[in-house]
Amino acid sequence: METERRKFRRLLPQELTFAALRPHFSRLGKVKDISRGGLAFEYILSETQYVDSPEIDVFVSSDRFYLPRIPSKIVYDIKIVEEYQNLERRRCGVQFGDLTEEQADKLDSFLQSHTTGTA
Repeated sequence: METERRKFRRLLPQELTFAALRPHFSRLGKVKDISRGGLAFEYILSETQYVDSPEIDVFVSSDRFYLPRIPSKIVYDIKIVEEYQNLERRRCGVQFGDLTEEQADKLDSFLQSHTTGTA
């Protein structure tokens, strides 16, 4: 039996929530789950992959919610196996670093008002 190592419970976003790695946004995709400690998102691999900085932006397409420049570290970036598509889909797990007080407040607000159930 595998033991859960995360400190924070993962939640499912209610709306179309997206994440993008800075500065080139070469990895931009839909957030699959999010917590106080990080998130996972899926994206389509582009032909041009840049070396991204350790910052990520989170935003909701149907809302004015935007949380820029969250310090972060990529924990994993794996291929999602799908035989019927020519595009390569990937899932990226990101751990948040030290947030400013404003970022922490905004993230907490998002987790309370824009998520549903646990992942």
